[in-house]
Amino acid sequence: MYNDLISEKTNYSLDFPKTIVPTPSDTDYENGFIERYFTQKVNDKNSYVFEIDKEVYFNLFENPYWAVEIMKWRITGPISPVYNIDGILTDKGVIESNNASISIISEKIKNVKLYLPNILQFHK
Repeated sequence: MYNDLISEKTNYSLDFPKTIVPTPSDTDYENGFIERYFTQKVNDKNSYVFEIDKEVYFNLFENPYWAVEIMKWRITGPISPVYNIDGILTDKGVIESNNASISIISEKIKNVKLYLPNILQFHK
C-alpha cells in the first residue's frame, strides 16, 4: 500500500534557481513591453526574490515550494502620464504602468519591489 502511494508521488526540487537579467530584443521594444518571470520560496515571504527565465518558470510552476509569477514590464512610451486636450488620460506612462505591475504580483511574490528599484529599467 505504502509503495503504491510513493510511486505516484512527485519529487520537487528545493534547489535555488539561477537569477537572470533579461535582455529585451528589438521586437520587445516594438511591442513596448517584456514579460518577466519571478519566484520566491513559499514558506518565507521575506526570502530572496529570483528573476528567472521562462523555462525555469514553467519547471517551478507546479512545485509547491516556490511561488511563481509573470510580470508585464513596460519598456517604451512616455515616462509620465499623458493627457489629451480635454484632460482625459491617454497613456498612464511607464512609471505608473510598472508600479501597477509590481503591485499586482506583490500579492504572491513579496519584496519584488526591493528587487526592482529602477522602475525605468530597460526603458528607451
